[in-house]
Amino acid sequence: MRLFGGKGITRRRFVAGSAAATAAAAAAVSLAGCSGGEDTQDTSGEPQVVEDESQIVDALDEYSSADASLAPTYTWTLPLGTLLFHSDGAWSAAMMTPESATSINTIGVLSLSSGSLVTLVTTPTGGGNRDFFDVRCGSGVFAWVEIDYNTLDWSLLAAPFADGSLTGDPVELDSGDSDWDPTMFTAVGSTVYWLKMPSTSGSSTSEPSHCYSWSTGDSDNRQIYESPGRFATHPRVCGGVLTIAPRVLADQGTYYGMTAIDLNDADLRQIDQLVLPAGVRPFEAVYMGDSFAFAIEASYDGSGSLGNMGTFIGREGGPYVYVGREPAACPAGKDSRYLIKVRSSHYLFDTAEQTYSVISCPDRSLDYGDYPASEGTCDQFVTYAAVKNVQGMPESVTARVFTL
Repeated sequence: MRLFGGKGITRRRFVAGSAAATAAAAAAVSLAGCSGGEDTQDTSGEPQVVEDESQIVDALDEYSSADASLAPTYTWTLPLGTLLFHSDGAWSAAMMTPESATSINTIGVLSLSSGSLVTLVTTPTGGGNRDFFDVRCGSGVFAWVEIDYNTLDWSLLAAPFADGSLTGDPVELDSGDSDWDPTMFTAVGSTVYWLKMPSTSGSSTSEPSHCYSWSTGDSDNRQIYESPGRFATHPRVCGGVLTIAPRVLADQGTYYGMTAIDLNDADLRQIDQLVLPAGVRPFEAVYMGDSFAFAIEASYDGSGSLGNMGTFIGREGGPYVYVGREPAACPAGKDSRYLIKVRSSHYLFDTAEQTYSVISCPDRSLDYGDYPASEGTCDQFVTYAAVKNVQGMPESVTARVFTL
């Protein structure tokens, strides 16, 4: 695998506490917020098979239940069918119900200060049988994927964005056919980061995977990372650090190494890495401060504690704060507070105070309740949920903004 040169933004720091040696003592992991440190973490690159239970802090067992939880700063009612997505600015990317019969959906943004929905693109630029597949919004760029569900041909497009409007024409950043998965991507500031990965079937299965970036005004994209196999998770950018989960140790087996890359550095230095046990695939991963917050979707026999289903906070060598619930989304939070999505609600953990509380979903939410439209470190935690009317029929979407 190889790193390539590129651009950057900022970063945050995280300070890990120590685990107690006795079973009765609880360990703490505390956040120090933003400090702008630039030191590379010492890592061995060896798979982390954790058998020592003193390295695992079970937050639901060892933390205290807090009396109060977060209350929403804003609550809005949106049209049924609205989906919200991560944004690093004052607008959340949105996929909405169609405004005409020419498309199954439209894309735009939701103002996180007024609750206004703004449609930006009503019809896929590719025309024909194409539909909108995914969308993200940075403070200076709006990006989306269009797909033809008949052929599985897809394109990633982006346009400059400011103050709730597109300020330039769309640019096609990448494309693929059925041999290549529709890209996973994120948008931060004026930059889009995305993954190009071969499909698990087709004629390109032996091809490497790549991570690219493009900023508004660039004439071409930049290759950031090449993996000998498929990446395991979406790319996430938090505090100027890109988190990806490429294949590593390819000559030894199937290993995923959650990798943190400093986007501030011209050489894109790898500042941290945590290699999971053989065969263990992360479901989500983001570098928040100086630690990985990552989720494992299933339990893996014989892989130690890091092969258990749940969400972990820590780095190579431990200790790890652990939440033993089935994960459903990327962790989010700020400073020492972590928000972790479970089936219908969100846990709010404070690793400094060693407390937890629950953010309940809105009344009459359907199925999985609230879903987050935020990831990694954020000042505002955004959620949305489909709700029923008094007759039990789906009626609208409730969006909420929590100030962290």
